[in-house]
Parts: sequence; C-alpha cells; structure tokens
Amino acid sequence: MKTIHFSPIGGALIIIMWKERVTSVSDHIFPGLSNYNFNDYDAYVSKGNEVLSNLPLQVALYFNIVYFPVWLIVSFELLPLKYELLTALYQFILYLVLATVIVVEVVRLYMGYMGNLKEQIPEMAGFWLLTILLQTPLQLFLLACSGLYPTLLDSIMQFIMCLFLLLELVFGFIALRRSAKHSVQSFHLASFHTNPSPK
Repeated sequence: MKTIHFSPIGGALIIIMWKERVTSVSDHIFPGLSNYNFNDYDAYVSKGNEVLSNLPLQVALYFNIVYFPVWLIVSFELLPLKYELLTALYQFILYLVLATVIVVEVVRLYMGYMGNLKEQIPEMAGFWLLTILLQTPLQLFLLACSGLYPTLLDSIMQFIMCLFLLLELVFGFIALRRSAKHSVQSFHLASFHTNPSPK
C-alpha cells in the first residue's frame, strides 16, 4: 500500500493560492475590499472614532443598484405587450408611475449609498423618506394592480424590487437611528468639553 505524505510547504502553498482566489473573487463582487487594512480600523476605533455605516444596508443598496437596470429593461420590454390591453386611463397611469419610479429610484439610491458611506444624516433621512413615502407605494401599486395585466415575469420582478425596498426600510431605519443617536452623543460630549462646569 502506497502512502501519501503532505509536506508543510505544499499545504502552505495551497492555502496561499486559496486566499488569493477568494480575494480575487471578493474584489470583483465588492471592489476595494482587498485594499482594506484591519489594523488601521483598530487604530481608528481605539482613538474614539466609530464607523456608523450599516453593512447590511450597503449590501442591499449595492444589489439594488445592480438589479435596477435589469428591472428597467424587463419593464420596458413588457410594456408593448400590455399597452394595447390597457384602457386609456391605465395607459396614462402606467407611464406616469414608471416615469416617477425611475426618477425617484435614481435619487433614492444615490442618497442612500452616499448617506450610508459618508454617515450623513440628512441624506439617510431623505433616502428613508423617499423609500417609505414614494417608492414603496408606487412599487406595491405596480405589483398588486390587476388592471395593469401583470405577467408572471412582471410579478416576479416587482416582488424582488419590493423585497429590496422592505430590506432597505428596515436596515435604513436602524442605520438612521444609530447615526442620530451617535450625533446627539457627540454633540453633548463636544458641549461638555467646550463648556466645563464652574468650580
């Protein structure tokens, strides 16, 4: 019987190759991840700074940005098939809703992406309000309105978009609440240091 011996050098080489492959794939999915230095993060946090960006929200926004052009292409490809079946009123409503959804989605995704990355409360609040007040009702209308004669593909695409909106509402609320709480604490600390109590 022949025995196989593994050398420590061969095992280390396999691990190095595996790490390089995983890093390469990860860098294609999340650009800039391989350039991140975790030692710098530890030094940053130890000085009293805290990163407030919400990772689940950023991931949801990233995949929503990737998915939005696909949703747009499918919606415009299916539009001629449904157009002749619709009444004049529903034709007008469909075009108006699609135009509004496209404009709001571009603004909303930009505000959410930049607000979360740069930890800016006004952009995050604008993103969250646009999501809950405009985009969610419009997308639910496109999903649930039977007068628009939705196809199976149309319903699946709308359901995925509504799922993104639901995730972004939850994670956006958490991120916004955390950022606001941190901002209030920073304000109180700053006022405490600038106005020391009298002796």
